[in-house]
Amino acid sequence: MGILHAQRLWDASDFGARLKIEGHSKQMRMGGTGKMDKKTKGSWLIHHTNKLQGVTNQVGYEKTYLAGKAGILLSAISANKQITVNNDRLTVLAQAANINTTFELPKLVEVLEHQKLVDKSSGGIAVLGVTTATALERTSDIFDALSPNLNEVASITLAERASVAPVLANEVTQELADTYKLASANLSQLLSDAEQIGFVDTEKLSSTDTLLFNGNLFRRDTTQKIKAVLDSLKSAEQTKLNELTEMLRKRACVTADFAKQFLGDALFQKITAIGLFDISVVSNSTEDVGFLTLPSAFSKYSNSMVDDAFDLAKAFVSSVTYGMTKSNYARGQIQMVDALLSALVRGESVGPVRAIAEDYKVLELKGVVEVKQGTKKGRTGPMLRLLKTEVGELALQAIRQGDVSEHSLNALPTAAVTTFSGPEHNREKVRRTQTKMSPKATNDMLSILRTGGGL
Repeated sequence: MGILHAQRLWDASDFGARLKIEGHSKQMRMGGTGKMDKKTKGSWLIHHTNKLQGVTNQVGYEKTYLAGKAGILLSAISANKQITVNNDRLTVLAQAANINTTFELPKLVEVLEHQKLVDKSSGGIAVLGVTTATALERTSDIFDALSPNLNEVASITLAERASVAPVLANEVTQELADTYKLASANLSQLLSDAEQIGFVDTEKLSSTDTLLFNGNLFRRDTTQKIKAVLDSLKSAEQTKLNELTEMLRKRACVTADFAKQFLGDALFQKITAIGLFDISVVSNSTEDVGFLTLPSAFSKYSNSMVDDAFDLAKAFVSSVTYGMTKSNYARGQIQMVDALLSALVRGESVGPVRAIAEDYKVLELKGVVEVKQGTKKGRTGPMLRLLKTEVGELALQAIRQGDVSEHSLNALPTAAVTTFSGPEHNREKVRRTQTKMSPKATNDMLSILRTGGGL
């Protein structure tokens, strides 16, 4: 399921103005002080790195890319407790995280070792206990230690600003010029890079006004923003959207096919293109199934962009929901999801059942769970164990309560639909061709994780 490029299906200037008014009084979180908390900064570095992986080179953003890749690797190989990862497992997890094992992996391990986050030996690496929050903080530390250029630092501020509320390019340009003392040529390059790479999305409102926003608009402070969306819709569309939102608050997750049928194609494309809902995909050997969640549903402490920056809880909920709704009983339909997740969070192994070997591949390759053969109550088969406790806790919270954010969001294979661009403003972008791994390659990788993980 790829990114949807929505056409201008409603008056973008009206929608943007509504959101802009709501966010205008908010101070830019990294405004004149130049300060941003490490977790938020780390999450933007991961965001930017995921975008940089989609273009042919990273010129001008090498430090961003290196820090972000190091953070992604750290998340993939770590667990809540200190573990040792042998070289085979390290290679598989790196490959799954889109890290080149020949020339990128050695450098990233060197960077993590320099930060005293891993200890390298001939057989593998020892990794300190790391949570999502810690991984983001260390990503921020690595970035700072690399002495990034001003455009790299400013790109993070720009993305943060465009996630609070849509902002006119002229306004944010002046703010960035004041904060970072950037020359006019550097500012122009930054805005061009941000659009082309995807740090922000743009909508041309007039010959002189361009609106900037990004897919994280609905990950925090959502109430007024959702109202702005509703106000821009027809009455019948408002009713449908309200009904679907209420379903998601109660169920946490519905299939993308159901949502598309419920809303209709046009409305579905409108709201997913601006990031009002997230779409995640769970895959097995027979099908890919998309699930819809509320972006603010995965927030535990601050906002879901930080708390689920690596999309692990979303992938977890999608996998579990697949087990509840799509898997037949013989494959292991999950009938007591609360009990299942609670057992995993307590550190117990769940199974054995064949479906575990299919429906949780995404979580295995992200280092969230471990699947190995085991025996329980006289039955032998695949057993599931949780490696990242806080991811299970976040998934359990979302499933129990739906949208649980008090403040009331892309990856393997999460595909959050968050990119929007108007037809006249689309530019040709050079994108790498994403090739799907062959089933044999995937199975070989999973085999290493299940038999030679060294955990």
